[in-house]
Amino acid sequence: MLKTLQRIAFERVGGSLEERKVFDILSDEVRSREIEPTLESFEVDSFKAGEGTVEVLAEEPVSFKVNPVGLSGNADVTGKARFVESAKLTYLEKAEADIILLLPEKIKYEQYKKLHELGISAFLLVNNPGKTPGYPSLKRTFTERFGKIPGAVISYEAGRRIISENDTPIHLVTQQEEFRGESHNLVATIPGDIADEEILLCAHADSVADSPGAVDNGAGCVELLGILGHFAKNRPKRTLRFCFFGSEELGLLGSQTYVEAHKDELDKIRLVINLDLGGDIFGDNRAIVTGPKEITNYIDSRSKLRGLGLKVSSDIYSSDNMPFAKKGIPTVSFGRSGLGASLGHSADDDLRNVDERSLRSMAEIALDFTAEMANAQAFPFKKEMPDDIAEKVDEYFRERMGLEKAA
Repeated sequence: MLKTLQRIAFERVGGSLEERKVFDILSDEVRSREIEPTLESFEVDSFKAGEGTVEVLAEEPVSFKVNPVGLSGNADVTGKARFVESAKLTYLEKAEADIILLLPEKIKYEQYKKLHELGISAFLLVNNPGKTPGYPSLKRTFTERFGKIPGAVISYEAGRRIISENDTPIHLVTQQEEFRGESHNLVATIPGDIADEEILLCAHADSVADSPGAVDNGAGCVELLGILGHFAKNRPKRTLRFCFFGSEELGLLGSQTYVEAHKDELDKIRLVINLDLGGDIFGDNRAIVTGPKEITNYIDSRSKLRGLGLKVSSDIYSSDNMPFAKKGIPTVSFGRSGLGASLGHSADDDLRNVDERSLRSMAEIALDFTAEMANAQAFPFKKEMPDDIAEKVDEYFRERMGLEKAA
């Protein structure tokens, strides 16, 4: 697995030529297992990692490097800055500054809407101490409704200096290239004997800008290839559909596109198994069930009986499983996260944080569970979504994407 990961651990932003290259590699890997895949294309708004600076205009000016927030446009803004706590942003009536500093979380829909209403000129995301700043991006729904507000990620040190200077103006300059690109979903099917019951397995193949994306999510891709290889030689009772999704990091665009394009086929899907984050040398294997409690209890009991040490929970998981959960399809997301995963979404998410043992430990757990579900005499779980989980799914799409309730 590690050898294959070494081939795909390079920057591969959704819609870029590099992402297409990784799909070519994955296609060859699938064919080498004697399965012929199909490549489904769709258009996305994408960007190349840009550059910029923020200068504190004190008596002795000091300048810091910044990373532009993808798809936020370019900036050349001078003005006063202030830090606003995330929970207080909603209640802010006046910006009292030209530039708002926020904590390093993903910008949510209501936050971006509020920034627009306040009429600010730009926003800055203060990065975690000691972590290399990355290149997050805005969702298309945000900019379509409220226009582009230039944004940038700054280091913790830069944020601290800006705040310590109180009302001293700062000068923010960013530049990035945005483009309309073609992204893809790679789909491979292993037919089973039970025609009306399918299991879909998925992993996203793209990375964030300026990141090799080893843990997130090259690891998930090679684990999925390993599972595919097993079933290519050991045909299951139920049809298995393997999807390598594009442009997950741009807002789950590949999986959302797939769900819409294949909406007439969703009734057959009894379960979605998602692989996102893996290979973390100093990590824990996890299973997050977005679905009935019975699935959570089964996986947890199974882990304890076999001494797998799997951390199991019922919750949502911000990955390509979510568009399926939005349609009421139960999902299980397997991942391995720890110290290496904490470096995710940055240039430090590289092969140094991954080893063969850790890749296989998660892949084997996911394979074993998939085999049980694929070959069960009768599918053991109802296809339903508990009300409390469904509410979390709807809230996720409202807050993260600005989308309406599930149909």
